[in-house]
Amino acid sequence: MRIRHSLKAFVPFILMLAAGRNVQAQYGPPPSDGMYAQNFGVYQPQSPYQNVFDQTYVSDGLWFNRAVQGLDAQRDWYFDLRYVRSNTRKLRGIVGAEGVQTYTQQNDPAVDGLATGLSAYNTFDAATGDLIPRMKAHGIQWGGGFWNADGSGLMLNGMFTPEQTETYDARARIEALRLDTFRALSLQAGGGLVPLPGANPGGRTDLDILKNEILAPGTIFDAADQNNYGFNGSTFDVLDRALMNLHGLPLLHGTPILPVDPLDPRLDRGELNGTTVPYDMEFIMKHSVSVVGGSADWAFTPMYERSGFTVRPVFGGRYQKVTETFDLFAQGSFLSWGTADGDAPLNVKVPTPADQVDQDGDFIIDNINEGTGGAGGAGAGTFTLPVRRPTDTDLYATTTLMSQVKSHLAGPQFGLQYELGDRGGLQLMGASRFGLMFNTEKIRIGGDNVVDFMGRERTVDPLTGQEVELRGFDTGTGLNAFQDSTSSTHLSPLFEQGVNAQIPIFRGIPVLKDMWQLEDAKLNLGVSLLWIGEVADPNQSVLYQSSPVDNVFPTITPDRSSFYQTNFNIGVNWSY
Repeated sequence: MRIRHSLKAFVPFILMLAAGRNVQAQYGPPPSDGMYAQNFGVYQPQSPYQNVFDQTYVSDGLWFNRAVQGLDAQRDWYFDLRYVRSNTRKLRGIVGAEGVQTYTQQNDPAVDGLATGLSAYNTFDAATGDLIPRMKAHGIQWGGGFWNADGSGLMLNGMFTPEQTETYDARARIEALRLDTFRALSLQAGGGLVPLPGANPGGRTDLDILKNEILAPGTIFDAADQNNYGFNGSTFDVLDRALMNLHGLPLLHGTPILPVDPLDPRLDRGELNGTTVPYDMEFIMKHSVSVVGGSADWAFTPMYERSGFTVRPVFGGRYQKVTETFDLFAQGSFLSWGTADGDAPLNVKVPTPADQVDQDGDFIIDNINEGTGGAGGAGAGTFTLPVRRPTDTDLYATTTLMSQVKSHLAGPQFGLQYELGDRGGLQLMGASRFGLMFNTEKIRIGGDNVVDFMGRERTVDPLTGQEVELRGFDTGTGLNAFQDSTSSTHLSPLFEQGVNAQIPIFRGIPVLKDMWQLEDAKLNLGVSLLWIGEVADPNQSVLYQSSPVDNVFPTITPDRSSFYQTNFNIGVNWSY
């Protein structure tokens, strides 16, 4: 084919026009006026070849460009579900009022001990909150959100540990150190034969006999030790094993006991401001905790990226609810027992040393009158009732106390989120968050018979000849009942630190690798710490004062400290 020479100069001109038309096609969309749309149709706002995400950055003096096109720019979504094992703070301080005389002090005006050799041993000492084992709770954690192509993303987290309880039982701890009653009595009666042929305790325990027969309401106390309870022995035998040197409850009276001798040396020691109430039957403390909360955080584009390590600033908000409860259940007899020196009052209880040694050879360690009787339990000591009691039918008192703190916390938080490794493989992830929470706090207490039911040594008024009234009166259920509540709002700082390892382990395990539920999953292992400041302690927030005859009962005085919870978690993470 030949081209006419007259067209040679025209061909380049046509190519220039075509080139110019192609260049114009790369410009932005023309005005969307009606005439243009009618003549040329709808024009796409951007080229299909344009990058959806384009980022230029410098690292170690070198410039890099990161670009994402089309479907590659979709968000990476994730979700995880984890089982949590948590440890929570212990309660602080003594259970009772601070600065109150001990049981020994209040019954030992001469300061020479209740009995020789007992000063170094526990004699109804006050219990402390940390005797309750550390709370170990079970719960769940969950998380979810997405990551954008530029490294920013949304992080959602939640946690729930339902209410769980740890218990300190003073009586159970002593019983755990002893032989069981049947075995001990068999050894006594059978000269070492266990079990004694024909012996039958009838399924009854010493505590059962104590509460339901010897000290049952309305019962006339067997002061002469004439009743017999079969294999368990006489009244005093049962009392010797069943009554125990447990704990005392220090109480402020609210008003001094009258009359008071101004020369009484106890005034100088401040001992008349309260007394320690002895409990020799039961002393049980419980600590309950539940925690629920969640947070939402926005993670900004990374502020640092190098060698697979990424750091992002995060900012968001959190809600947290902490419910913490302290419960006390204690029972004490009105009986006086043991041998004291001459200055102790008539209603005092004087235990033998709690040294975990069977000193009298009766196969029972630390029974309350150990050393006063011989082998085989004979001569188990004497037990008497005070001349005066709240009522003629009261032989023991039951004390209950409940203190609960509910903290609703909400506020902003900020911090850093970091990653090490590839999201497709083994990866370590962590976050440090700081927050300032508005803490709406509600404290409520209630109980019954938090009272000096034993009273003091009776003092006779020289003018009237009448004895001074007991600090408490009728200890029947509900007659000394009390309750109180208060609410407040204050600021509580918060810190949370968490580290998790995401391990693609399922893809290498037979059977599991073929399960569609685990197709995009990783094993998630982690630890975390949650610390919140200025959270009321349910034990320390009780003002242990009581004098029902003066209408004085326990009340609330908020005492705040740090609440913390450490968590170990294991679960599954899914990414899409």
